[in-house]
Amino acid sequence: MPSRRAVRMTNDVPPAGTAVFLIGMRVTRPWRVRAWLSVMAAMPRMLIHLRRRPEAGMLDARLYLGGSLMVLSYWRSADDLRRFASDPTAPHLPAWRWFNRELADTDSVGIWHETYVVGEHESISSGMAPQGLARAVGWRPVGPGTTTAASRLARSRPTADCVVSVNDTAHSDESHD
Repeated sequence: MPSRRAVRMTNDVPPAGTAVFLIGMRVTRPWRVRAWLSVMAAMPRMLIHLRRRPEAGMLDARLYLGGSLMVLSYWRSADDLRRFASDPTAPHLPAWRWFNRELADTDSVGIWHETYVVGEHESISSGMAPQGLARAVGWRPVGPGTTTAASRLARSRPTADCVVSVNDTAHSDESHD
């Protein structure tokens, strides 16, 4: 784990196309233990699989508990994320097919996800190990050109020679989500 730093830090500029993926679940019927426990157990298997295979494209992930269970992950690209989701040899696709067959629309457990391709952004931390995007793509001390949120946002803007295109293809519930 990266060490704590008592100096203000900001993230390195992520490579074009870096994606942020949020996925979560919420127990809606606590007495349906088999349903929500099965869904909850699937995520650690996926994260272990991905951490053992950096070539799959996941850069970092964190698990959060609150009103629901949520994983925040960073990926080299949205394409890497989609490849993992539809890979029949990886743990996601069988779990997703099982969920759709056994639990979708039963109101036993809710799931959601969001994918973002990083565009303008800024981050700062002080007195703690890097978190979030800085942990995923690297970090550097705040200095000239990064002392304000506005300057960090400006630094993140794509230039004319750095255009990102993400092709989203339609897919059925059977393949992945």
